[in-house]
Amino acid sequence: MDSRFTRTIFYLRQAMAIVYYSSPKWTFINVIITILRGALPLLLLYVVQQIIDVVGEFLSHSGPVEDHYSIYFAVGLGGVFFFLNAITGSLATLVRERQSYKVNDYIQNIIHEKTVRIPYRYFEDPTYQNIFYRALTDAAFRPSRIFYGFLGVTQNILTLVLVFAVLVSLHWGMIPFLIVAGTPTILFRLYYSKKIYSLRKDQTEDERRVGYFNQLLTGKSFAKELRVFNLGETFKEQYESMRNQLRDKQWKLLVSKTSWEIIVQIISTSGLLLVFSFVVYEATQGAITNGSMAMYFLALQRGYAVLQELLKRISALYEDNLFLKNFFEFEKIDVSGANDKTNRFPAVLKEGISFKDVGFKYPNSDRWIFRHVNFSIPARKTVALVGANGSGKTTMVKLLAGLYEPVEGEIKADNVNWSSINTIDIAKHVSVIFQDFMLYNVSAADNVRFGNVSKPFDEKEVVAAAKNAGIHERFMGLENGYDTALGTLFKGSEQLSQGEWQRTALARSFYNPSQVIVLDEPTSSLDAFTEASLISHFSEIAKDRTAIIISHRLSTIKLADVIVVLDGKGVAEVGAPGQLLAQKGIFYQMVESLK
Repeated sequence: MDSRFTRTIFYLRQAMAIVYYSSPKWTFINVIITILRGALPLLLLYVVQQIIDVVGEFLSHSGPVEDHYSIYFAVGLGGVFFFLNAITGSLATLVRERQSYKVNDYIQNIIHEKTVRIPYRYFEDPTYQNIFYRALTDAAFRPSRIFYGFLGVTQNILTLVLVFAVLVSLHWGMIPFLIVAGTPTILFRLYYSKKIYSLRKDQTEDERRVGYFNQLLTGKSFAKELRVFNLGETFKEQYESMRNQLRDKQWKLLVSKTSWEIIVQIISTSGLLLVFSFVVYEATQGAITNGSMAMYFLALQRGYAVLQELLKRISALYEDNLFLKNFFEFEKIDVSGANDKTNRFPAVLKEGISFKDVGFKYPNSDRWIFRHVNFSIPARKTVALVGANGSGKTTMVKLLAGLYEPVEGEIKADNVNWSSINTIDIAKHVSVIFQDFMLYNVSAADNVRFGNVSKPFDEKEVVAAAKNAGIHERFMGLENGYDTALGTLFKGSEQLSQGEWQRTALARSFYNPSQVIVLDEPTSSLDAFTEASLISHFSEIAKDRTAIIISHRLSTIKLADVIVVLDGKGVAEVGAPGQLLAQKGIFYQMVESLK
């Protein structure tokens, strides 16, 4: 069996499974309504024939009064079927809307479950970003469309079988004639479905780039520099240029598709007219009644329309199935290992953290950030990582946070390999505040509490963490105190300065009673007074903790018991501040340059 066909059937079954498991009850109701709506068209055709023939009989013979009852019965039956058709149509819309919620929620749950467990390295990998973009773009609506398309195909097939049964009673040759007339349509649509999918896949990165420039023009994060540097027109020109290039390729394909579609429809319609002519000929020869002729006309019209709809839905199923591959490609990303590791972080760190011949380079890059790094961080001591920009300091923070694993060598907590420790356990024992910390548009209390959501909320500890970070007084001065929402996204929120946001991030880190605390440029946005206050509290904050500080500020560096100097290749110097100053090496030169 052709592998492409096998994959198509597999993805179709997977899509149907997604829809079914999202809500078995609503799936069953949808199927029942589909069957009813598939049978109703034939019943309506039958009623039309009965009404025409009964009325014709009545008019031609001037029958007795009781013949009126046949007319009333036929009209009443027609009313019932029309009523059922209208009711089931409304119910079908209602049920499908309800199930679409279920499917979308189910899909979003799958995506969220995946994204929170995917290793961080994927978020800095352009290849993964393409997969993720396609998955998010298509997964939200494709499974529902496949399910409804499948139901529609089922309904169309049921209707066609019944309509064909009517047409066979006139002449069996009408059936293959209609099928042959519709064949070019399905072949044409399948061909262009594949071309559309290929074009969209090839344009994924270009679409992401267009979306990025749209974000530059509309996003709050870029609004200040957009105005200060007068970048609006520049970004707008680049956005429009890239967008037009995408649109031109899509438009050319659409024009080609439409041109061929017109030709195919002319051929198909010509075939239908020939069949209509045959029905008219049979009626003029007296072979069929007027009611039968009307029924055959309606059956032909309905059969042709349903056949066209069936072919359209089959091609749409094929197209949706192609695009749904993107979602299954995303779903196949391996997330095992990150949260399934069995080793635990030492309950009490005794010896400390050691880097043993550690080397690292980012995925899809051949450039080593550092190699052969060897140094130790003694337990319950403060270590400062210093060095020029690009020397690998923040990369080391990512390794300690469990976001990446060393390419070479190993990091150990006592005798436990860092890469073998469960990431949830790392988050519990290692508290990290990054230089590009997050600004959460939630309450001040939640901003602090997010430092450790695994433990019950403790208001006293939240306040203590805020005091240690020097942000308590600011929170108390807000309209609703710690219950005030921060940021600018929602009504009633209060905006903070960059330095206040940094203090909030520090409070978040202090709220976590972790054994290890890692601070990446913790005072970069703080004023001198706030920095001095933080420094005075630092001994209390770092008490019984292993602290790692990355900073360019001499006042912060002096808090360290041990300094590790990085030079862009690896470790250049290690020692106590006084020891390194006495050596008059790299660290000495850095200190002198800051004076």
